[in-house]
Amino acid sequence: MSISDVKSMYTQYPYPSASIGDNLIYDLAGIFGLIFNDDLLNGKKVVDFGCGTGHRLIGLASFYPETQFVGVDMTENSLDVAKKLIAHHNLQNVKLVNNTIEGFNEKGQYDIAISTGVFHHMENPLNGFQAAYHSLNENGVALIWLYHAIGEYNRLKEREILQIFARSISKEKYFLNVDLMDQLCNQLSRNQYGSDTASHSDESVDQIAVDVDAFLNPIVNAYHYYEIADFFRLAGFQRVRCCGLNREKQSKLLADQLSRVNDNLFLQFTDLNISDELKAVFCSMSYSQQIRVIELLWKPNGVSSIGFKSAQALSLVNGWVRGEA
Repeated sequence: MSISDVKSMYTQYPYPSASIGDNLIYDLAGIFGLIFNDDLLNGKKVVDFGCGTGHRLIGLASFYPETQFVGVDMTENSLDVAKKLIAHHNLQNVKLVNNTIEGFNEKGQYDIAISTGVFHHMENPLNGFQAAYHSLNENGVALIWLYHAIGEYNRLKEREILQIFARSISKEKYFLNVDLMDQLCNQLSRNQYGSDTASHSDESVDQIAVDVDAFLNPIVNAYHYYEIADFFRLAGFQRVRCCGLNREKQSKLLADQLSRVNDNLFLQFTDLNISDELKAVFCSMSYSQQIRVIELLWKPNGVSSIGFKSAQALSLVNGWVRGEA
């Protein structure tokens, strides 16, 4: 079980698709626009760690032509798809770097670091958070999405069963045994981590690539928020907040205080079935206790967290992230 095995898997099955398809993936662009202050993004530099085929990165870059984006990925086959996407959409603000996350060495050059579903596939996820931290200037912000341990429990049980059988049959290229995967695992829903924004209308996203990533990936971890917050802090970030949650067919933003934003895009007390009597008790809890209650009640499959390198970095984000009305 090593990162070289992960690279071999993505070389065979670029994620989420080996073709450019008819569409980009805009879910990251959606949350990005709600978190960050658009007026301040012109001229900023964003690095995406583990950009894969670039469908999300290029979807994001298409909304911010005055912002510079750099995608980092270790798999040449994935970057070949990303290059075609950049040309197809005629974008001038995206550069690609073929490197590992640990090997990327542009320190202090970026305003925002992003990574969607990547650090949980690293042998040492802390290295990913440290790479994000070191890539940022002193007022930088990192937005990281990872699997959540509670909502992913059943999928990870399926994965473990498959991994045990696959390695028992052959330790060589066990992570490419798609026939066994088809026998033992259900197809992963395209809505597993929220809405269907990650689907191409012509179905050109490869279901097999999605399933291989979900079940055959040699390295998979899932976390509770307190573990993610620890990664951020160990990497050096001064402030950490949970800003979004996903589960099948649902995505919710999470304001610094649950009752602060009355909007269906944001998680509300009604989503948690917390009674009026218990709201006051909830509001008296520490931030970490509140997030723990939310995790246990809502059971997310994925979690978005944001780390601030300094107090000044808070100016990059909108008030609901900072804890303002």
